[in-house]
Amino acid sequence: MTLPLESFWKEKLDTTYQRTDFLFSLLPREAMLERPIALRHPFLFYLGHLPAFAWNQIGRGVLGAGHLDETFDVLFERGIDPKDAPSARRATHSNWPSIAAVLAYRDEARRAVRARIGEVLGRADDPLCENARILHLVLEHELMHQETLLYMFAECRPGLVPRPASIGPPASGAGHAAERVRISGGDAVIGAAWDEIPFGWDNEFGRTTLPVDSFSLGSLPVRNIDWRAFLRAKGDPPSLRPRSWIPSGARLLVKTVFGPVPFEVAEGWPVQVTGEQARHYCAHHGGRLPTEAELRLAAHMAPDGSRWPFPWDDTAPAPEHANFGFARFFPLPTGMHPSGASAWGVEELIGNGWEWTSTPFSPLPGFAPCARTYPGYSADFFDGEHDVVFGASWATDPKLVRPSFRNWYRRTYPYAFTSFRVAWDD
Repeated sequence: MTLPLESFWKEKLDTTYQRTDFLFSLLPREAMLERPIALRHPFLFYLGHLPAFAWNQIGRGVLGAGHLDETFDVLFERGIDPKDAPSARRATHSNWPSIAAVLAYRDEARRAVRARIGEVLGRADDPLCENARILHLVLEHELMHQETLLYMFAECRPGLVPRPASIGPPASGAGHAAERVRISGGDAVIGAAWDEIPFGWDNEFGRTTLPVDSFSLGSLPVRNIDWRAFLRAKGDPPSLRPRSWIPSGARLLVKTVFGPVPFEVAEGWPVQVTGEQARHYCAHHGGRLPTEAELRLAAHMAPDGSRWPFPWDDTAPAPEHANFGFARFFPLPTGMHPSGASAWGVEELIGNGWEWTSTPFSPLPGFAPCARTYPGYSADFFDGEHDVVFGASWATDPKLVRPSFRNWYRRTYPYAFTSFRVAWDD
């Protein structure tokens, strides 16, 4: 039976809250003030940020209801993305409220947001209420933060976040090595028109078509085992060592959200490196990082010129297609989802890691910050230092796996669940 729209949105939010609460429950209470990534606030900030963002967008922003708690509304309003640790220290705080106070604020903010869903849906004169856009915005913001929260888990000291019995162990194996696949040129479509999708972030709009020359592309991402061979060939320079690796005497470990695992377990997983490091690997192999347009073409266009919304076809993303949506809490060895291959035979264009591209994150033609409550969502990062990443990771919610969705990271950022593959000019 179809739920009334208000009940539907309450259920969607409640389901999202449940996953957020589960993730925070994995973290010991005494660790809430830790900052395992120096470029981020402590965990406690994100406990307050998610409800504050929801209230600031819906209650204050759209409905004009004023502050719920002025101190906390402002304190937890916005996160940080500094370039380096000194900048992060200047941007963060030293005195944080108690965990109990933040939890009480979280619960009150959630109640206040749920109570006003009907009012949002009843606004016919506001573009942010039309199609429940502001509810989509709040929901997707929390889904994205669930993934970024786990980046911090992976940087915690070993043993702090043990794997619960409800989550299976990581899959091991060498995976499959990439093969070189030639892709004919064509037109790549990036973004969407405003009336084409029920919701999108501002950087998705300004649907554009870009011509792409023929090129070749790795059929799969580069693995940890591939990177180890590359490092040895380059003389093991410290600048090329992945932050996701931990030397331990004669052994090598690889980080996960539940502590490090032996390299032998993770050897077939996509290697997690920065965009800058990935460029060195590609150059060493006579290639380069693909562009956003090239990956769009490889994912959505077939050799006969037809277009698909997903690499495999028009079937909605499902676990048999890719490793995404928290189906597992770890990457998988490459090549485990052949049914998710594109028409060209390129695999894992969705899932297992956000793929680095060589395309700087920038606006599409006609860009406008369409959410007046969040004008800096994309515009603050059009700085030439952030690059588009493509696809999804294992911790990306299915709601974000849509053809127009665009994500980005600072190209020097080593903590995100990323991957990459090599492209070659014809």
